[in-house]
Amino acid sequence: MKFAIWTIATYLLLAVLSPVLGYLDAQLFAPDVALITALFVGSRSDLAPALLTGFATGLLKDGFALSAPVGTYTEINVLVVLLARLLHNRLDLVSAMPVMATTAATSMLATVAFLGLEAVFHRSFEAYAAVLATALPLALTTMLWAPAQFWMLQRAGRRFDQHPRSTMLLRRP
Repeated sequence: MKFAIWTIATYLLLAVLSPVLGYLDAQLFAPDVALITALFVGSRSDLAPALLTGFATGLLKDGFALSAPVGTYTEINVLVVLLARLLHNRLDLVSAMPVMATTAATSMLATVAFLGLEAVFHRSFEAYAAVLATALPLALTTMLWAPAQFWMLQRAGRRFDQHPRSTMLLRRP
């Protein structure tokens, strides 16, 4: 259930940030909330639910990003989940500084993966310079947003970890 809540929270963040930043003409520097969710879930959960949540949040981001072929961000989020699972014993993503540093590095790697996938699947793509020019500002805004989103997702997940499944559904008044 908490994985569904994390996916819904990511959808709501995408749905709110997309029009607000479009109105402010700052959509190129929107924090990558789907990538942050994939990093969070990959570092905190078992492999199968983390992969499903990463897949779902990537698919949601694909729905909001009309410029890339469908599945690009889904593949990137699944790779981020796998990377987070690989590094979850080596990185302590609890305090703000490691979360910010890891998110910035992951965002830069996601940009490289995006360019690689575009080169393979979208042969007429010619905006490589624009993507590279926005890679660092995107990583910085994603890095600054990451601790708040990690806190929000952790808080939402903690609610489901405190109660056994039966008492959560059939709570007595």
